[in-house]
This record gives sequence, C-alpha cells and structure tokens, in this order.
Amino acid sequence: MFKLFILIKKEILQFFRNVPLLVIVLYACTLDVYMASEFTQDLRNYPMAVYDLDRTPRSEALVRKIRKPFFHIQTYVQEERNIEDLILRGDVGVVLVIPKDFQKRLNSGTGATVQVILDGTSSNTAELAGSYLYNMVSSFSSDILFERWQVSKTTAKLVPIVSSRIRYEFNENLTDEWTMCLQEFFTMMTLIAILLPATAMVNEKQFGTVEQLMVTPLRPYEIMLAKVIPMVGIFLVASFISVYCVMVPVVGIPLRGSFLDFLILTIMFCITSSGLGLLVSTVSQNLSETVLLTILLLFPIMFLSGAWVPPEAMPPWMRALVTLSPLKYYLDMGIAVFLKGNTLLFMWKDCLALGGLGAAIFWLGAVRFRKMFG
Repeated sequence: MFKLFILIKKEILQFFRNVPLLVIVLYACTLDVYMASEFTQDLRNYPMAVYDLDRTPRSEALVRKIRKPFFHIQTYVQEERNIEDLILRGDVGVVLVIPKDFQKRLNSGTGATVQVILDGTSSNTAELAGSYLYNMVSSFSSDILFERWQVSKTTAKLVPIVSSRIRYEFNENLTDEWTMCLQEFFTMMTLIAILLPATAMVNEKQFGTVEQLMVTPLRPYEIMLAKVIPMVGIFLVASFISVYCVMVPVVGIPLRGSFLDFLILTIMFCITSSGLGLLVSTVSQNLSETVLLTILLLFPIMFLSGAWVPPEAMPPWMRALVTLSPLKYYLDMGIAVFLKGNTLLFMWKDCLALGGLGAAIFWLGAVRFRKMFG
C-alpha cells in the first residue's frame, strides 16, 4: 500500500505540473459547460421577408401578428422575382406572401390563404419556423372569428370542443439551456475520463521513464491502479466544480436527486472510461497520437449516446451499437438524477448495464496494459 501511495502521489504531482492538461480540465468543467448553456435551439430573430400584394388593414394586422423575438422582418419585397434572390443569398430564411384579394376574401366569409416559402437547407430550423408561423396565423384566424361573429372569448369557452393541453414534466418551461448544458457536461467529462489515464501512461513512454517503472519491484496491476486512482479523484473534483460552481448556481439547473447517487454513478462511468484510456495508452506512442485516438473514440461514443439523435430514429444495426456506448447510460441516468430526482435503485437495470460494460472494457484495458509490461 505504501508503494501504491507513493505512485499515486507522483501521478498527482505530474498532473499539476502539466499546465496545458490542467488548463484543459478546468476549461472543460467550467467555461465550456457555461458556454453550452448560452446556446439554444429555440427560434430567435429568424430573418424574414414579407411580400404583401394586398396592402390592406387586414394584411397589415397579420404582419403585426408576426412578433418578436421569434422573427425579425428584414425587408418588404416589392417584386416577386426578388424572393428567390433573397433566399439564395441567405438574407432571409422565410418569406410570407399575402395574396392580393386577402382582405376581400376574409370579408366575404370564403376564407383566405397565405403562402410561406422556407429555406429548407437547414431542415430543423425551417420546420421550427414553419410551426411558429402556423401558430401565429391560427391565432390571427381565431381573432377574426371572434370579431366576425361577435363572440367574446369568455363565451367561446362555453362551446363544447375537444382541445388538447400538453403538460411537460420535470422541465415545465422547456428550458433548452438545461439540456444543452447537461449534454455538454457529460460529453466533456467523457473526454476527460478517457484522456487523463491515457496521457498519464503515454507521458511515461514519451519521456522514457516507462523502462524505470518496469525494473522497479512493482506489479503491473499496481502501476495500472496508480494511473487510474488519482485520475478518478481528479475527475470527481472536476465534476464537483462543474456542478456546484457552474451548473447549479449560475445556469440554474435543479439537482432534484441525491448528489451521492450522482457521485456513485460518476465513479462507475469514470472506471469504464479509464479502461478506454488504458486501451488508448497501449496503442499510442506520444501525446499527439493519444489526443487523436481519444477524439476518434469520442465521436462514435457521443453520436451513439442519443444526445443528438434519438436511438429510435437510428437504423436497427446502429441501435444495437447504442448499448456499447457508456455515455448513453451516463447521460440517461445523469439527467434523471438532475431533473427527475431518480435514485440508483430506481435505475438498477441501467446501473447493471453500465457496470457490466465498464467491467468488460476495464478488463480488456487491463489485459492490454499487463501485456505491455509483461
């Protein structure tokens, strides 16, 4: 135990002397996580153009219904041929076309239509903009109905209709910043958990001290534990800083579950990722190769985690690979602890899956590590 303690002390000292790696860890658990909360997938100030052929009070009332901060009317089109130029240049993403007989058809009671032209190169944004515009036009149409039939909104509530009211649990206001911040936190923690043990071992190779370790009266598993244990401790400290210095007090993400449950979950995930780091260290010969291989591992782990694409939308063969992504379990259970207040006992199936996957990966990394010192 004393030999192991000395090696752990050496690894901790080497980590704090490695200034670039220390800066990367501090940046990942603080500034990067905070910056992710500033990005949102909501529609804000989407550039829009209006081609009003009617130019009547009704058409102007519809344009006024297109409110901020969702849309920003960049320009009013004067000629039809200018519409394509605006979209091709990327000046606007949506064009609202109001026909010439818009007010006349509304007053006659036959109904009127408007045309919405969307730039589909960014399909998600275009779909969101179309949905927002549909809701605004529907609201405008309801106002006309109340006005035409002299029906007050109080009386309209007495009309027997079937209505749907959506209720959101755990994130009632659909605060996108919470999801973006948590996803970035789990992704960066994955990077750190793989990178730290890998760089600790590769530095021994690069500086030529690995031969000195091989001639010492140390067993391979002692050397391996000396690389993993301090990095797990550093990982936990980084997680604590990120949770209690950035996410909870600054971003305002609620921690509805127990931090102890999250700590146990984090240790399980860190051991799993450390196994990947050991695998990387047995293949890499220098720090540059280590970073490249870590990024090469991170991208499939991230895309298979369900953070960007739901597993249900993936092909069948890819859904089978999702179970091999440790980030998938860490992401699902971590968000459940934060936003739902779930306990590990409630998520015992995912805990067993992560534990089994972690044991397999760590065992494979340990075998490769042992052969390198054999």
